[in-house]
Amino acid sequence: MPTTLRIALLAGLLALLSNLAVIGFIYYRTHDEALATVHRQVTEQSKVLADVYRSGGQAALDDAIEDTIAYADPQSAVGLLRPDGHEIIGNLKSVSVAPLREGYRNALIRLTGQTTPREAALVVQRLPSGQWLVSGRIAGEGLAIRETLERSLLIALIVAGLLGLLCGVTTAHYVGRRIGDIASVANRISARDLSQRVHVSRAGDAFDRLGGQINAMLDRISALMEELRLLTDSLAHDLRSPVSRLRSAAFAAAEAIDPKEQEELLGSVIRQADALMRILTTVLEISRSEALTSRNQFHWFDIGELAAELSEMYDPLAEERGAKLEYDRPARPVPLLGHRQLLAQAISNLIENAIRYGSAGGEIRVSVEPGERRIRVEIADRGPGIPRERHGEARRRFGRLDSSRSDEGAGLGLALAEAIAHLHEGQLRLEDNRPGLLTVLELPVHSQQTRAA
Repeated sequence: MPTTLRIALLAGLLALLSNLAVIGFIYYRTHDEALATVHRQVTEQSKVLADVYRSGGQAALDDAIEDTIAYADPQSAVGLLRPDGHEIIGNLKSVSVAPLREGYRNALIRLTGQTTPREAALVVQRLPSGQWLVSGRIAGEGLAIRETLERSLLIALIVAGLLGLLCGVTTAHYVGRRIGDIASVANRISARDLSQRVHVSRAGDAFDRLGGQINAMLDRISALMEELRLLTDSLAHDLRSPVSRLRSAAFAAAEAIDPKEQEELLGSVIRQADALMRILTTVLEISRSEALTSRNQFHWFDIGELAAELSEMYDPLAEERGAKLEYDRPARPVPLLGHRQLLAQAISNLIENAIRYGSAGGEIRVSVEPGERRIRVEIADRGPGIPRERHGEARRRFGRLDSSRSDEGAGLGLALAEAIAHLHEGQLRLEDNRPGLLTVLELPVHSQQTRAA
């Protein structure tokens, strides 16, 4: 059975059951109210006749019964019966209750002049003389009301069932159309058209939320595919020249006759091979950082102390480049839950970039600023900086701002730092230091409960 038909039938069945419950409640409440009205009328009539008997005796009761038959509603039943149930006076020809008992009950009775018994509500009283005083009323109004209700409720149930089925078909059509739209987009994406997106309306329903999540996922996939394409192109471009130089140096070393010249050429081969290894190692570290999801290797440590150690380690290199590296030590320890080795690698890359490209400004400052929700590790230089419109290019893998790509480095430092920041649910920000570049590594602050765990 098609899913659309199943949804339609299910919706129609649910609508039918809910309407059946409501209509059934109305039916029984109305029916009970009609019977209660008859009960009150019969009980009142029986009470009046009993009072007449107590005050006036048998003769007064006989007169009251005759008056009731003569002037009361034709639907009224009243009679005085012998102890064996045979009528003495009244309009009761037969009662389907044997033996007679005091109280209220429903029974089939036949009145004078009638040939078929009819349902009636009766109140039976036993008089001191042993006779039975029977007061009743034909349930004609109640039966008529019940029959009318039954017909009306049957029509209402049929209409409710049809409306429920219509609602089910409409709902199934809507659900099928929305799912079909998503499936159509998925099919076009499977055909390598990654530009397709799920339509999201302004209704904000569950399908719109699902479509928004799918679109966000597709945007992320498209960005990763574009990054992979750029990575492949950049990797091929950046490795072509070093590999060519390595091959030329190796060939020259093999052809060299002078041992000293051969030794120098072999040294050049080793240095270029080391440079290639560093590039490949950095690419591998970025991939590992992005793939790492478990926090089993996260530990608490003082990131302020880590920044101090790295600043002290890179201070001689900064002096060689003519810059002064200063570290602003925080007033108190700054505990952080993270991967110490990876964060050390990220901060080292940022300091190296500042020394390499910002040492001309003469000053490089490293600081750690704790906050309520974020910890900021800042590396500021006074160099030429990076234009705001080129920040994205600088953060990309193999993103190098020199078009000739002649500067040292492979353009992987910021990419690795950003991957490590994302691993820690943080972010890498590039800001204008006026002049120079301010690189900010923002990391989240974890609660003491997390630390205790």
